[in-house]
Amino acid sequence: MKNRTLRRVAFFIILLIGRTLCAQETGIGSNPGSRDRSQALRIAAVQLEIQRSDLRSFSAFRSHIEALMMRSIAFKPDLIVFPEYTSVFLALIPYYPVIRASKSAVEGITRIAAQDPLIEGFRDLFLFNSGLVERAMEEIFAALARQYKVAILAGTYFAWSEKGREVRLVNRAVVFNQEGKIAYIQDKVYLTPFEEQLLGISPGMIQEAAPVVLNGYRIGITICRDTFFRTWVEVHSGSDLWIDIKANGTAFTGEEQERFLRAVPARIAEGDVPFGLTVCLTGSLLDLLWEGESSLVGKDRDRGFRFVEKATSASEEEILFFSIGNED
Repeated sequence: MKNRTLRRVAFFIILLIGRTLCAQETGIGSNPGSRDRSQALRIAAVQLEIQRSDLRSFSAFRSHIEALMMRSIAFKPDLIVFPEYTSVFLALIPYYPVIRASKSAVEGITRIAAQDPLIEGFRDLFLFNSGLVERAMEEIFAALARQYKVAILAGTYFAWSEKGREVRLVNRAVVFNQEGKIAYIQDKVYLTPFEEQLLGISPGMIQEAAPVVLNGYRIGITICRDTFFRTWVEVHSGSDLWIDIKANGTAFTGEEQERFLRAVPARIAEGDVPFGLTVCLTGSLLDLLWEGESSLVGKDRDRGFRFVEKATSASEEEILFFSIGNED
C-alpha cells in the first residue's frame, strides 16, 4: 500500500510541473487581429464515425483522421472541425486488446483495473493517460495542421488540470493553428451526469472562454451541453460563427431532433451571431452509442433561424463544406 501511494504522489508531482494554459480571445490565422474579411471563411465540418478498428494503434487512428483531411483539403478550408470526444479515444489505444475482449465499458475498466493497480476507475485511466494523449494529438492533429496549412479544432480530450492544489479532469477542446501550435483551449462547463458521475469530470469556468479569431472572423465555441445555456450568448456576442461540437450519447430519435433545436438554433435565434454550426460524433464502442445530425443554421428574420446545410444521416460519417463571408 505504501509503494502504491508513493507511485500516485510521484505521478501527480510530475503532472504539476509546467502546466499552465489560459483561455483568451486568440488569433489563429494570418493577421489574426485584422477585421479585414474580404475573403470568405471556408470550413470543413467532419461528422466523425468512430470505429473500434481506429483503436488498434496510433497509426490506425491517424490514418482515419488523415483520410478525412484529404477529403477536406480539396475544398481549401481555413478550418477543419472535429466533434466532441474525438481525441478522447486516443487514451484507449493502449488498452485495445481489453476493449476487443469486453462487451461493455464497465467490463472493460474492470479488466484494466485488474491489470494495473493504479487504475481504479475511468477517472484514473484518463488522468494517467492525459500526457500520452497530448503527445498523440501533437503527432496527429498538430502535424497534419502543419502539413496541410490549415487550422484544426481537434474535438475534445479528457485533460489533467489544476485548480489550487486540486487535481482535476476536464473535458477540453483544443484548436491548433496552421503552424501546428495550440492556439486556444476551452473546457466544458455544464457537464452531463455521465461525465460527472461515471467519468469523474470537473467543470470548466465560463469566465475563461472567449471567441477566437481566424482570418478576421470571430468564432465562438461551445461543447455539447454547454450550448443549451443562454449564458453563452453574451460570451459569444459579436461573433461571426458559433460552433457546437457534440457527442450525443443516444439514438437520434424525433425527441432528440427536437432537443437539438434548443441548442445552436435557439442561440442563433436569440443572439446576434449570424451562423451556427453543429458538428456531431457518430458510431459505437462497446455498449456506447453516439448519433447526431450535423448542420449549419443561419439567422432568419421571421423564423429566428433556418437550416443552410444539413448532414444526410445522423449515424454515418460525412463532411459538410461551407463558407461564410465574401467569395472572390
